[in-house]
Amino acid sequence: MSSRAGSNQLPSSAEPVEKTLERLRQENSRLQKMLELRSQENALLNEVISTVGSTLKMDEVLRRLLDAVMRATSCDVASIYLYDSDKERLVLASATEHYQSLVGRITIALGEGITGWAALHRKPIYLREEALSDPRFHYIPELHEEQFQSILSVPIIGKDNRLTGVITLQAVAPHEFTKQHRSFISNIAALVASAIENAQLYESTQRKLSILTSLSVLSQTISSGLYLDDMLRSLATLTVQIMEVDLCVIMLMDQTRDGEGVRNARRLTVHATAPNLNEHARMQTINVDRHTLEQLRELQNPELLVPPLEEEEEVEGGSFGQLNPLRGSKYKALISAPLIAGAEQLGLINCYSSKSRRFTSEDQTLLTTIANQVAMAIKNSYLMNQLAQKNMVKGFFEDLMQGRLELEDSLRQRARFLGCDLSKPHAVLMVEITRQEERPADSGRSGEEKRFASGGTPQTTYKSINSMVWRRVQDSFPGSVFYEQENVLTFLIALHKDVSGGRLKRWLQDLAYQLYSEYRIVLSIGIGNACRTIPDYRQGFMEAQEALQIGTSLHHEQDSMQREHFCVTHFNDLGVYRYLYKIAYMDNLRDVFQEQIAQIDTYDKRKNTDLLDTLETYLECAGNLTRTAERLYVHRNTLIQRLERLQSLCSIDLQERKNWLTLQVAIKVYKLRSRGE
Repeated sequence: MSSRAGSNQLPSSAEPVEKTLERLRQENSRLQKMLELRSQENALLNEVISTVGSTLKMDEVLRRLLDAVMRATSCDVASIYLYDSDKERLVLASATEHYQSLVGRITIALGEGITGWAALHRKPIYLREEALSDPRFHYIPELHEEQFQSILSVPIIGKDNRLTGVITLQAVAPHEFTKQHRSFISNIAALVASAIENAQLYESTQRKLSILTSLSVLSQTISSGLYLDDMLRSLATLTVQIMEVDLCVIMLMDQTRDGEGVRNARRLTVHATAPNLNEHARMQTINVDRHTLEQLRELQNPELLVPPLEEEEEVEGGSFGQLNPLRGSKYKALISAPLIAGAEQLGLINCYSSKSRRFTSEDQTLLTTIANQVAMAIKNSYLMNQLAQKNMVKGFFEDLMQGRLELEDSLRQRARFLGCDLSKPHAVLMVEITRQEERPADSGRSGEEKRFASGGTPQTTYKSINSMVWRRVQDSFPGSVFYEQENVLTFLIALHKDVSGGRLKRWLQDLAYQLYSEYRIVLSIGIGNACRTIPDYRQGFMEAQEALQIGTSLHHEQDSMQREHFCVTHFNDLGVYRYLYKIAYMDNLRDVFQEQIAQIDTYDKRKNTDLLDTLETYLECAGNLTRTAERLYVHRNTLIQRLERLQSLCSIDLQERKNWLTLQVAIKVYKLRSRGE
């Protein structure tokens, strides 16, 4: 009985045992899953630790860190932001493939959005769902964050509680970032903080060493004496290495618009690339307006252009996107710096990256240093070329002045090199800047005129004016050549169909008038006859010199109220003065005629009369009283009174016709001598 009772109770006592076993199995399964998860986390942590210990390359550290995070949490998107203390912003430094193209382009202020909040407060933040509804959320269009429900942001804190960056995870559907997930991410953040700092320090040190080495090579290249184009290609190659970019483009400003061309658009032309793109891409010539040029000159640091390059970056109202000759290309980041030597804008250097990249203030400073070195090299090359060309031009003009037939082939060859065709007729032209007058007030001056007026030393002003005159001559008479010596410009002007030089003289008169009207510059110009053969040029130089010298003297003889503010004299205009000029300066003996004229001139100065001019006009009119009175704009009786006064001062009979020619010549000689004294 008792045994039967005991057997009847076994099922009821076995039931709790089965439940216990099931519970134990479930608990064991849960513990096993937790153990597997912890083992996986430990493996990932060991992997991260191994990565941290095996490399100092920042990109490698961040890439492996993201890979570990993605495998541990199964989130959809992971990204790492690093803190830029200079700009006080978080910069996207690494991301899963969805946002790889945005690396370096996305920046977030502290406290801005979920990621910025975690950085500012140094605390992790977890939103399981409806992240967009959180008041701390900040929408960034490029990230397309409207598709994500869950977000986890964990700050990366370094030594001394210093912010290093933020790890941000996102999921499309509501995602359970468990306590273990959050603990794992926090542990990783703590582990990699020092690794990121070490990688940053290592990269900075390595880059500085590389920069020092490359800058040394750059200095050697600058002093190597290479031709400009070869030197620029070498400098572009070195810049690619120093800046760690994919392409360097060096553009130079055209050199034909200096000074006067400030008022007009100037052009930037590509002169060197590394790697060489001249055969693979059509480079665009860039027109730079005056406003952009002035802003470039004022820049102390390179202008940083961040991707996308199609969007123009604005600086103080000026658009700099136009300064990119490769707009629409595959390159995603650009940093640019002006090439400035002293106050002269020489060009621009652009560095491109084919990947999205965050350029730092150190990059800007480094590119500025390179740009300054390149600018000095370009300026030195220009000066050397100018000196060599000046010596060539000097030798060419000196040989041409001799007009030696045995040098004909050499002269024609050198002329072609200088852009001049001696097979066509040319006129020799000599230009001298007599003076620059001052306006009574600045209000009526143009900006260019003020620049001349306050442009420094007289020598600097003369050079600026000479350059301007040369440019205007070259624009109107292509194929002309000039040589500057002691503030006198000597030109060979291509006459083309204007063999007589009439058009040339009228154009020069207009030029002299414009320069006086605009800049108060007084020009004296002498023109020789057309030269067709090599021996003609010897005569042409002497004719232009005489025309300049005698014309200037005659110009200063004229009454200040009557004379124009410039002097343009053709050799054929000299007439009798060509002979009288030599007599006046070679014969210092005085005769009775000179003495009588001097007596009249002294009387004029003492009494403030015009008797000498009256006598000269009377003689030119061959003693005709009516014509003389009309030319002097006086009454006939007034003229008779003046002639009577003249006769009282002279012992020479003014009515004697044989004395008239001698008196006329004597008056002109006296005036020429008076100018010389």
